Amino acid sequence: MRLRLLAPVVLSIAVVAQGIPSPAAAATRSGVPSAATPTLPSPGGGGKYVAPSPGVRSAPSRALPAPRIVDVRTIAKRGRQGAIRPSWLQTPTLASPGGGGKYSSSYASASGPQAVEASSLVAGLSLSDNYALYGNDQLVEPPDAQLAASPAQLVEVAGATMAILASDGSVQWSIDLHAMFQLSPNADFVAPSLQYDYSSSRWLLGGAGNDFTTRSARLFLAVSRTANPFGPWSVTVTGSRDDIPHQCVGGVTCPNSDFFLRESLAVTTDKVVQAYQVVSCQSGCNWNRAGAFIVMRKDHLLAAVRPTMDMFWLAPNQSDFMAVQVQSNFSDAYLVWLKVGDPSVTTLSPDRLGLLEILGLPYPDPAYSYRGTTTVYRQGQVDVAINDGCGPNNCIRLMKISNFGYGTVVAKDSFSQYAPYNPVMNREVPDLEKTIGLGGANLFDGSLAIDPYGDLFMSAAYSSSTRNPGIAVTGIRSPVSSASTLMPVSPIVESPNNYVSCGTSSNSPWGAYMRAMPDPNNWTHVWVPGEVSLGSCDWATVIASVTMGIGPQAAKMSPTFGSIKGGQMVEIDGSFFVPNANQVLFGSTPGTVVAESSTVIFVSAPPGVAGPVGVTLQTPDGAASLGTFTYITPGVVATPPPSGSGRYWR
Repeated sequence: MRLRLLAPVVLSIAVVAQGIPSPAAAATRSGVPSAATPTLPSPGGGGKYVAPSPGVRSAPSRALPAPRIVDVRTIAKRGRQGAIRPSWLQTPTLASPGGGGKYSSSYASASGPQAVEASSLVAGLSLSDNYALYGNDQLVEPPDAQLAASPAQLVEVAGATMAILASDGSVQWSIDLHAMFQLSPNADFVAPSLQYDYSSSRWLLGGAGNDFTTRSARLFLAVSRTANPFGPWSVTVTGSRDDIPHQCVGGVTCPNSDFFLRESLAVTTDKVVQAYQVVSCQSGCNWNRAGAFIVMRKDHLLAAVRPTMDMFWLAPNQSDFMAVQVQSNFSDAYLVWLKVGDPSVTTLSPDRLGLLEILGLPYPDPAYSYRGTTTVYRQGQVDVAINDGCGPNNCIRLMKISNFGYGTVVAKDSFSQYAPYNPVMNREVPDLEKTIGLGGANLFDGSLAIDPYGDLFMSAAYSSSTRNPGIAVTGIRSPVSSASTLMPVSPIVESPNNYVSCGTSSNSPWGAYMRAMPDPNNWTHVWVPGEVSLGSCDWATVIASVTMGIGPQAAKMSPTFGSIKGGQMVEIDGSFFVPNANQVLFGSTPGTVVAESSTVIFVSAPPGVAGPVGVTLQTPDGAASLGTFTYITPGVVATPPPSGSGRYWR
C-alpha cells in the first residue's frame, strides 16, 4: 500500500496542440452534438546504476542489457463481460455551497463555449477486480489512472493492471503489470505514465517497481512492437537503486533508502524523455532527492535494441520534474518543475517555475553517449496545474507561461555535475494565473488537456469532511490569456464512500498523477480519468468523455404539478447538464437545486400562483424547455380533466 501524501508536486502539464484536425476528422463547434452521446472507441536484465554516495550522483552503467520482449497475450486474462454503469456513477450529488460557480446571466451574453460537459461516463478498473484476477500484488493505492487512445483502441492503466477496452467500455483484456515487468513478489508497481505516439503508431508505458523488503527499486519503459497494444512489447530497465556493497564505514554494505516516487514521459518525433523523482525513505519517505531525467533515442526504442541515453540531474534542491505531454508532432521536448531560485542549500522553498527545452539527441553509438544534450529555454506556451492553498481549503493554481526569455538553464549532464551553480534570480511572470476552487471542498491534482482548437480542459479530484471524494471538471476556451474567464467547476461524479476507513481523513487528496488526453476520433472531446472510493479502502476508476459548448439535451421533468406553496420535488432527466451551474426557472422564478449530476437534477419548485407556468432549464451553454408545470391550490377542488374520468385534483 503506497502512501498518497508524499510531497505535493506539479501534477499536470500540457503543451498547446499545434496540429489542427482535418475537416473530415473534426466536428464543428455548433452548440448541438454532431452525433449521439459518444462511446469508447474499439479496441531480466539489471541495467543497474551505481547508487549514489552522500553528495554524489553517479552515472548509470553503460552496459545496459538489450530490452526484454514480452508478449502480453501470454499473460493476459479476460476482463469482465459488458460495460459497468453502477448506480453510484449516475447518482446526483448534493448541490455545492457558495463559491462554486453557480449559473450566471453573463453566460447567455457571451460567445463561444461557457462550460465543460460530461457526454458519457463508464466505470473503469477497480481494486477489487484487479485483486480478484491477480491477487495481493494489486494492493496499490492510489491507482494513478492513465488513459491513452489511438484511433482504434482505448487503454487504461490503474494500479498494477493495464486494460484494453471495448467500444462499450467493457474490459476486453487485462494485463498484470507485475508479470509484464517481472517484479519481485514484494514489489509495488507505481507511478505509471501511458501514451500513444502518433508519429510511430506505438504505445509507451513507463513506471517504477519499489521493493522495500529487498531495498531495491527499478525504473521501466515499455514500448509496443506494433500499433496493437495486445501483442509483444519491449521492456527496458532505465534506472535502478540497490544496496551499495562495501562502500560504508568499515567496509560494510550501505543499505539503499532511495525509491522512485513518480515518473513521466515526453515523446517527440525523435526522442523519449523520462523524468523521474526519487524520494529518500531513510526516515519516513518524505525527503525528495534532486530531480532527474533521461533522454533516449526513439529509433533505438522502436527497434527494441538497447537505447543510448543521456542522463541529467537538476541542480541542488531542484525537484518535482514533470515531462510535458506532447500533443502534436515536433522534435523538441519540454519539462517543467517547481524551481528553487535561491542558490543557498538551506533554502528549499520553490519560488518560481522552471521550464526546460531539450533539443538534442544522444550520440548513436553507445560508446560515446553521456555527452549531454542541448538544454535551453524557449518562448512557448506551457500550461501548469499546481496544488495550492486557498484559505481554509485546498485549491489548484492554473498557469499559462510563454515568456521564459530571462530564465537560465539549471540542468547538468552526468559528467558536469561539479560545475558551479549560479542561477539568475529572475521571476517568470505567467501569461495566465487562475486560482480554481470548489465551494466547501478541497480540490487536488489537476489533469490538463488541450484540444486542437486550443481549448484547455482540466479535471481534478475533490473531497472534504462532508463530501466523499469525487471528480470535477472545468476549462478555459481558446485563446487562453490573462483575460480568460474560468468556466464553472462542475462536480460530475462523487464516490459512494470515503477513505476514512483507510486511516486517512476525507480531506486528503485523491487521484494523484492522473492524465487526460484528447479523443482522436472526436476532436471536440477529451478523455478524462478519475477515481472514486467504494469503501473499505477499495477504489474504482471512472472514464469520462467531456466536451465544451453543448447545451442541455433531451430534457424532461416529473411530476408536472405541485402546490402553490412550493416545495414539490421535481426530477429532470437528460444529458449535458453542468452540476454547480444549472438553473431551473418556473416561469421567471428559479427553483432550488437540491441534487444534480450530468444527467439528472432534483429541484424544489418555488411558490407560485395557481395555474400553468413554463419550466426552463438553463446551463452556461444553452437552455431547454421542459414543458408546463401546473400549480394547484391545496384543499380546492380543481376542474375535472377533459377525459371525464371522474377524478378530481386537489
